[in-house]
Amino acid sequence: MCRVVTLNNQDFRRSKCSCLSYDKKNICKHIIGVASYFKLYTIPLEIKNLPMGEKRKRGAPKKATKALVRMINYRFIFKID
Repeated sequence: MCRVVTLNNQDFRRSKCSCLSYDKKNICKHIIGVASYFKLYTIPLEIKNLPMGEKRKRGAPKKATKALVRMINYRFIFKID
């Protein structure tokens, strides 16, 4: 989906975007990305060094356990009567 970013060169925090995140918070990743591209904002090294996330594991996802099985295991572990 296409996003429309209207960039304010004097203060990038007053820029506008057409995404839902901007509607809720009045700032979004699109504005920060465009501002950093035009060197209006520099992203700190602490943020750049954070891990993005993990890759999905291979294979099909595990099946969910049934609620009663979890409750029996919970009672066994914590000795609830």
